[in-house]
Amino acid sequence: MTSDHHVAPEQVYWSCSPDGGSRIRITGVGTSHAEAVNATTLQEPQQIPLNDLHPSATTATGARRRTGYALDTGVIDSLPAARHVQDLIAQRPHLPVTAMARHAQVPPTTLKDVLRAADRGQQRNVNADVAHRLLLLNAADLPNEARGYGGQSTDAAPVMEHVDRILVEHPEISIAAVARAVTMTVSTLAATLKDVRAGRPRTIKVRFAERLLALNATDLAPAFRKDAVDATPVVEHVRQLQEAYELASIAFIAKTAGVNSSTLTSVIDDHAAGLRRGIHPTMARQVLALTELPAPAFQRRPGVTDVGLVRRLRGLCALGWTLNAIARAGGTTVKSLTDFNQTGSATPSVKAAVLAAWGQLSHRPGPSELARQRALAKRWDPPLAWEEETIDQPTAEPLGTRTAGRSGEWTPDLLRLELEFLRDEGLNWTESLARLGLRSQRAHELLAEGEEAIEPGCPPLRLPSRPQPSHELAA
Repeated sequence: MTSDHHVAPEQVYWSCSPDGGSRIRITGVGTSHAEAVNATTLQEPQQIPLNDLHPSATTATGARRRTGYALDTGVIDSLPAARHVQDLIAQRPHLPVTAMARHAQVPPTTLKDVLRAADRGQQRNVNADVAHRLLLLNAADLPNEARGYGGQSTDAAPVMEHVDRILVEHPEISIAAVARAVTMTVSTLAATLKDVRAGRPRTIKVRFAERLLALNATDLAPAFRKDAVDATPVVEHVRQLQEAYELASIAFIAKTAGVNSSTLTSVIDDHAAGLRRGIHPTMARQVLALTELPAPAFQRRPGVTDVGLVRRLRGLCALGWTLNAIARAGGTTVKSLTDFNQTGSATPSVKAAVLAAWGQLSHRPGPSELARQRALAKRWDPPLAWEEETIDQPTAEPLGTRTAGRSGEWTPDLLRLELEFLRDEGLNWTESLARLGLRSQRAHELLAEGEEAIEPGCPPLRLPSRPQPSHELAA
């Protein structure tokens, strides 16, 4: 303890040891020692020499202390810690900042913020404990490339070859069983196997490599799957689903079926590599029982073109649907639809969204008059101007229902056909005229002209009375 530093109850100190340690809280002060407890649990009472309690983590000469305790002042300037880390980066330019943060037991985002503030010359405070951990970093203690940034590592190729031999000779043993036997995560082992089989360089931690190389069939006997079934039908079923549906990844199929995605992926990868592989019967039943996939996956429609998708999107706008409403119905964003409308090039997710919205909204008018007017100004054709068989053909021309504002092209016969079609769709008189872009008076005039020219014996289309414009179209 320095002459100008006074230890007092309730002060908090943290350990200056490079190995770290718990923070302590002072509960009492004697002539030569202070009573302290763990600052977090308020337990573990101990006696600390006053000479071991310091006002800061550095000495009067600026050297970092490696023994004793430093006063925790809450938050301090991050600049000294940032400069120290910058010096380490200069010494080890190939060491990732995230690896340095992990070694200091500091969140990587915090360290990056500290370094960014120092580069910009900005003032930034940081928790004293975080600064302390960063100041204790030493270049010699940091991980290096030879050992692997996450610890000592070695080439995974010979290890995975050994694992492959076990799986080939004993197809009843799963990758999960091998991973559990060496306390390794299934996803890590499966990813390592996949990379090695593909000829990609891959390292593995030495402790896992030693455990895997020591494995043999006898050690794994308790993990043998006596009830495993052939995985071929499951693999073929997954491939059929992927051929039938867009956006049907293995992970999505596994999630929908309620099975582990990494296990299903490894089964499919092993089958593609020609390895004999069994699968648990419960997993097989769950995957084989999956015959339909929910959104965002959707059935493949190979005839759908980007031109047809643009026509569908613009047709919905002409019907009175805003991009917000279309995006909600399709499960996408307005930005995605706007970009697609401008570029005319659809991603699988945009294709799914437009088709989903088309199926939900194309048979009923939307609530936005502004959307209708904007579409009218751009001369976008409504859904009924297109036939489903030709909407995806680039050379197809709009037929049938005309866009609002083209009432001069109407004929009595064409209007009768359109009204009958809309009547079958459940639209009333007002909704039908709004869809067709006709005023009620003009519609009555056209239909009256048709009545005069109708052939004897043909039943006329009964008109709704003028005082009741919302009257349903008569059958």
